[in-house]
Amino acid sequence: MKDEYKTRTDEKYSISNRLDRIYFNKPETLSYNEINFYEENGYVLLKNFYDENIMKKIKYECDEVFNGNRDYYINIEPKINKVRSALKIHDKPEFKKLLSIDLMNLSKSILGSETYIHQSRINYKYGNKANGWNWHSDFETWHSKDGMPKMRCFSAMICVDDNTVDNGCLNVIPKSHKKFISCPKVGNLKPEDEFSEQKEGVPNKRILSFLIKDLNSKIIPIKCNSGDLILFDCNLLHYSDKNITNKKRTNIYFVFNSVNNKLRNPYNGCNHRPEEMGSLI
Repeated sequence: MKDEYKTRTDEKYSISNRLDRIYFNKPETLSYNEINFYEENGYVLLKNFYDENIMKKIKYECDEVFNGNRDYYINIEPKINKVRSALKIHDKPEFKKLLSIDLMNLSKSILGSETYIHQSRINYKYGNKANGWNWHSDFETWHSKDGMPKMRCFSAMICVDDNTVDNGCLNVIPKSHKKFISCPKVGNLKPEDEFSEQKEGVPNKRILSFLIKDLNSKIIPIKCNSGDLILFDCNLLHYSDKNITNKKRTNIYFVFNSVNNKLRNPYNGCNHRPEEMGSLI
């Protein structure tokens, strides 16, 4: 298959148009305003998607994983030896309850097919010391390193704790999902390094400024509360800053991919990343 989104093959950044649909069918649980907002901006915030009782149990389980009381694939925060991410959580009974019928139906409608979990994780930001995540499009990494051919994929972010500007909430560039930024190759980093300190697939300030001006857009911090759900397109540019509070902040991510968008050989010519980072189904 022709590589329609070439990246990490040149020394320069470049911008091209998106070639794929953004959504296929309107989910029954979303209003027309919500799905139109998602199509235009690349994300939508759904308030109070999960009730308080569920979130109390989920927060307890997240803390157990963070404290080493559960057997998970984990990545460590550089320099402070604290858990940064726990991977492949969707097949664990304590977190399966989050994959509700409503969420699964959302994924099938948006992607227009049956779906599967490409990646799932808990992201932690330890108080006062944890790094953020640099600007990036998830698809750029999943395309080059996992062999994901099309932008027929999205992330569902579940807010376990309240997300504020001070504790490093998700920041996005609305409309950026309509463009693809090809990034230079940085080097042969180990897969686990990507979760500890992101260095590849990171657009520089110059190209971000150009894109924001071209799209007539701006950077938006998505402040949200425990139990809220954020859906965002796989190609939406996003980042999160450091946590400057004295409390740990936790979020959960489920990445849904269409069964018609199965992974191929990675487009960067390397081997597939470990299963917990990019599932082959």
